[in-house]
Amino acid sequence: MKTIIKALSADILMIRAKESNSLSDIFYIIHPRVIPVFLMRVANLFSRYHLGILGKIVAFTNQILFGCDIARNAKIDGGLYLPHPMGVVVGEHAVIGKNCILHQGVTLGDRGECHKGSDPVLQDYVEIGTGAKILGSINIGRYARVGANSVVLKDVVDFGVAVGLPAKTISIRDDKEELETRS
Repeated sequence: MKTIIKALSADILMIRAKESNSLSDIFYIIHPRVIPVFLMRVANLFSRYHLGILGKIVAFTNQILFGCDIARNAKIDGGLYLPHPMGVVVGEHAVIGKNCILHQGVTLGDRGECHKGSDPVLQDYVEIGTGAKILGSINIGRYARVGANSVVLKDVVDFGVAVGLPAKTISIRDDKEELETRS
């Protein structure tokens, strides 16, 4: 239970940093960008404690209300930010690091392989643009960015910027040195 509270606190801190609202923390819980993340965390908690049917109900509620299909068993660190959660799909074995941003219509999933370890891994501070698809057992490095509507089938290096169909790393972020000193 402590981990869900810690992760949810990080989620609220992330949305506070991104939003211009000056709400108190209690009001962030009912913010439409926090509720889908909260529901995902509750579904994950139920799943971890072998209350699968409750986890399925909560995940299904998230899907109906927000169009956000995040698997109950995905491993997601705190600070997840979904600016527009509609259409976000995260596979069962996906791993998402801390303080990541997934824009509308993002898919993190496998390429049809039906076994554990075939979903992508996003390291910390990754931003995935609207409509991007990250498919297969690949790694998206720290502070990487993936452009809108890109289809990523190969690893993206730390601080890389990947775009295209299929996506290619076209550059390294200009603010790399500044971000490295913050880490």
